[in-house]
Amino acid sequence: MSSTSQESAPKKAVSLRQIAEAVGVSRMTVSRAFKPESSIKPEVRERILEKARELGYVPDTMVSELMTSFASRRPINYQETFAAIWWPERWKFVDSGQGFESDIYQGLNEGAKLHGRKMDHFVLSEEMTPRVIMRILQARNIQGVVLTPPVSVKIGAPELEWEKLSSVIIGSSLREPQFHRAQASHYAAMVMALEILHERGYKKPCLLVRSDVELRMLRAYTAAFLAWGHAAKRIWHAAKPSGDGLDDWLKKQNPDVIIADCDPWHQFIPREHQECGFMSLAVRNQRGHISGIYQNSSRIAKCAIDLLVRARFTHELGEPEEPVLMLTAGTWIEGNSLHVGKNDLGRRSASQH
Repeated sequence: MSSTSQESAPKKAVSLRQIAEAVGVSRMTVSRAFKPESSIKPEVRERILEKARELGYVPDTMVSELMTSFASRRPINYQETFAAIWWPERWKFVDSGQGFESDIYQGLNEGAKLHGRKMDHFVLSEEMTPRVIMRILQARNIQGVVLTPPVSVKIGAPELEWEKLSSVIIGSSLREPQFHRAQASHYAAMVMALEILHERGYKKPCLLVRSDVELRMLRAYTAAFLAWGHAAKRIWHAAKPSGDGLDDWLKKQNPDVIIADCDPWHQFIPREHQECGFMSLAVRNQRGHISGIYQNSSRIAKCAIDLLVRARFTHELGEPEEPVLMLTAGTWIEGNSLHVGKNDLGRRSASQH
């Protein structure tokens, strides 16, 4: 064979085993040397990397990605059991298969499984009092607890012996105790909505918000709405979604788009205002006709489990000195409740040309 043909022949890939034999270490040590986070003596790592460069070793990224994928699917051995505390008004909707409560239930179970934990669910009742629940937790050696959100900000947390527990709260309804918390970023959700509406040419939005929601969310929706430059008179407060007085108010405001804190407001929009756009800040059906922000309750519940695992690792009991707040921004859902305006039509026409 000529020297030309030898030069054109493809070089055989250098293996980890070859590097290991050249350096005098195990193949596993060579593999770990290419991972910056692995614990290996600096001088050994340098010798391995230098020999790899000398031999012309090129890592196989595809194999690396596959091994990472396989490792991520490997089940984690059982660690401990967590408890979720529910209010009966929420628990009765868990079996619906969809919606806020069902999503939280699913997220808690999936998040616990991901971390090698199991999840026990307790529903407060006349029989299942906080004292009874505490006795069960102690009997089962459960020290990690997730508090699911009550239906109203006026409902307080059950009186458990919190100083003996690592605890996390889901949502913004419970203000006390000051535990770690996972919830949606309501301010960020409103900002996202206003930015999208602005891009689509809407100039005169109005906001429909329930009074209880205002308290639970520390007025985050209205704060973002006002910070965007819209007037306070364009905010409609009510105890619950209803049409009482809404028709006359909308006639005065003459909005081109209506922002609501939840989907049910849509059914109370008077017929003469249904031609303007409508969007929800808490879309429940991702495949429904209402446009807006989907606050992924399942993901929030998984974040609560992440916080609880962290608290258990650091042996935090009771109220932490600096509670951690974990926020999710939500995602935009494109329904058909936002009608195409003139500005949108012009922009789309220009983009097509």
